[in-house]
Amino acid sequence: MAKLDGKIALIPGGTGGVGEGIVRGFLNAGATVVVPSRREESLEKLRRQLGESAGDRFVPLVGDLSQTESAEALRDQAMEKVGRIDAVVASLNGRWNQDIPLTKTSLDDWKQMLDSNLTAHFIAARTFLPVLEYGSSYTLIGGGAAEAAMPNYGPVCVPAAGQLMLTQVLVEENKGSGIRINEVVLHSLIATRERPSDGHPEWITADEVGAYTAWLASEEASMVNGSIIRLYQHT
Repeated sequence: MAKLDGKIALIPGGTGGVGEGIVRGFLNAGATVVVPSRREESLEKLRRQLGESAGDRFVPLVGDLSQTESAEALRDQAMEKVGRIDAVVASLNGRWNQDIPLTKTSLDDWKQMLDSNLTAHFIAARTFLPVLEYGSSYTLIGGGAAEAAMPNYGPVCVPAAGQLMLTQVLVEENKGSGIRINEVVLHSLIATRERPSDGHPEWITADEVGAYTAWLASEEASMVNGSIIRLYQHT
C-alpha cells in the first residue's frame, strides 16, 4: 500500500462514483483528503459512504470549480484550512446519455460536455498547479474515449482527446518544476457503488483506481512523470 502519511491531497470530483474510490484510496494510504463540491449534501453523502475511513482526515469544502473566480476562492479556502497541497487527482467528467450523431447534437449539449469534460480540467489545473511545490503530483483521470472514435459518442470522445493534449501541454510547461504530472486513462468500465460489477469480474473497481492513484502520488512512484497511463480490464 502507498504511504502518504502526513500528505495532503485534493480530489476535484471526489463525490462521483470513481472519485469515491480515489478518496478512499488516499485515506487508506494515510493522507488528509480535501474534497470540494458545490453541494453540501453530496459531501455528507460521501462521508457516510466512506464510513470509519473518513475520520478527521476527510476535509469537505463547499465551493464551485466551474468558474475561475470561484475556483480560486475555493483554493484559497483550502490553503487556509490545510496549509498546503501535496497531490491533486482531478476526476472530472460529465455524462452523455444520448444516442445521436454529432450532426444532430445541439450546441447547448455540445457546450455542456466541453465544459464538464474539458474546461473543468483546464480550470482545475489553472487553479491548483500554481500552488503545488517541488515533489508534489498532479494526476488527471481520463477515459478510453480519448483514443477510440465511437459513433454517437462524439461529445465524449472529442473533449477526452482534448484532455490528453491538455495533459501533454501541462507536462511541457512544467518541466523542471519538480511537479509530476500524469494522466490515467481508464479503458475499462469501472465498477462503482451505483454500477456494481455483478457478472463482470473483468471490470476495474473504483477502489482499485483509488489505490493506484494513491500509489502514483507517493514517493514510490517518483520516477513516473509526464506519462499517459492506460488501465485496462482484468484478464
